[in-house]
Amino acid sequence: MEQSYTKNYLKIYLWQGVSLVLNFLSMFVVIPYLTSDPVSYGIYSVCISFSIFLAYADLGFLGAGQKYAAEYFAKGNREEEIKVIGFTNFILLIFLVLFSVGFFVLSSNPHLLVKGIDTPNQYYIASSLLLILAVFTPTTLLQRLLQMVFGIRMEDFIIQRTNIIGSVFKILSVLWFFREERYDIVGYFLFTQIVNFIAALFTLLIARNRYNYNFKSLIQSIYFNRIIYDKTKGLAFASLFMTISWILYYELDSISIGMFIGASKVAIYAVGLTILSFFRSIFGILFSPFNVRFNHFVGIGDEKALKTFYLQIVTILAPVVVFPIVAIAILAKPLVFSWVGSNYENSVTVIQILVFCNIFAFITYPTNFMLIAKERQKTLYFISTLLPVIFWTGIMLTINLFGVNSFAIFKLMAFIFSALFLFKMMTDYLDYNVLSSIRIIFLPMLVPMVFLVLGSFFVSNYLPQEKSKINLLIVSGTIGGLIISSFFIQYFVSEKWRKQIIKTLKVLKK
Repeated sequence: MEQSYTKNYLKIYLWQGVSLVLNFLSMFVVIPYLTSDPVSYGIYSVCISFSIFLAYADLGFLGAGQKYAAEYFAKGNREEEIKVIGFTNFILLIFLVLFSVGFFVLSSNPHLLVKGIDTPNQYYIASSLLLILAVFTPTTLLQRLLQMVFGIRMEDFIIQRTNIIGSVFKILSVLWFFREERYDIVGYFLFTQIVNFIAALFTLLIARNRYNYNFKSLIQSIYFNRIIYDKTKGLAFASLFMTISWILYYELDSISIGMFIGASKVAIYAVGLTILSFFRSIFGILFSPFNVRFNHFVGIGDEKALKTFYLQIVTILAPVVVFPIVAIAILAKPLVFSWVGSNYENSVTVIQILVFCNIFAFITYPTNFMLIAKERQKTLYFISTLLPVIFWTGIMLTINLFGVNSFAIFKLMAFIFSALFLFKMMTDYLDYNVLSSIRIIFLPMLVPMVFLVLGSFFVSNYLPQEKSKINLLIVSGTIGGLIISSFFIQYFVSEKWRKQIIKTLKVLKK
């Protein structure tokens, strides 16, 4: 990594750290309020699941566009950068309008989306949440545009700063919307959407002043551009197929459970899905800056630097991914009981299964970045097909046997199969065999992993298991302490890991 970009990574991670703390607060402060009414929380979870589709409304063109925009930025060609960003956001705009119309229609007929709406209050909650989604759908366009502008410059931390301020307001708002006998989940969701919109507008002003960015030219570029379409369509259609696959694999759980099993079961599953989504958000933030650098290296044609950078990411971030997941899985029961209460006992198994869906994220994220940067479209199609086929086939065969746990089990099975395939792709690209890969990547984690597993099982018998903020703080602090201790052990047993930490500290001092 070049020193200048190392500084950018550190700035990103500094503000990610603050954001991470706020996400913890959001999970451990907001969720207990929401889960106090399981049926309403189930309805909320199903409706909010539909908002996730907004992230995929660009049909893969934003992902492809960011790759080429990053390459143009690396070459210093802002004119072409703006054209690519404008065209890809034109595609996004079209489908956001369609989504908004769809949310309006569903807001009048929420029973089409959620099974088990029995009271006028439940109907009001579902209808209002969908109507709010319809009104604030355009915010997504502004957010995604800004992510491209800041992301290709490796300055995502600026967006994070603004979002952090918004997150503080959203967390504090629970004291107003969920006080005494009041349970205003609709008002809370409306407030969060307003905060998101204001934060996006403020970030837009920052981009204009910081980069002297010509947003007038960008707005004028939001139209169909045949030249850019021809350039991006190959990778975009592969990304679209990946998007559809990812939706089938990742985003339909709550919706399917809500439609076919019921809102109460959604609440049980949603607690586990919250933990999975939390890890997914963390790893998305953790790895996203490296995606841009992959495109930079491809843009300037430096294959050797790309391979060195690729291996460095995998080896350095492996412990960062693995240790928290192992700790959460072992201590899931005291975590759930102190967080949302014993009524969600069935969520413990769901969490223990789902968290392992990210155990090989240190391989899958950078390998996917490499495949996209190198435009390995056939491989991307294969991986994208593998995930939903394994997932839904397993559910159809076992849902009567395992119930809601079937969704968690086969989400994990699908991930393991894809991770093994991506591991093979990684070793082939880096020209390593399996044994050398294990020695380089996994062996340095052995000693801290043994400590973490034994320590987690030992303390699990002594942790409190009653719902309260103090107990949750004790459990969370214990988990955090075990993870940090494992990192210290990793520092002393792994020379390569230690050198990278020392290098990072030197950059911080400068």
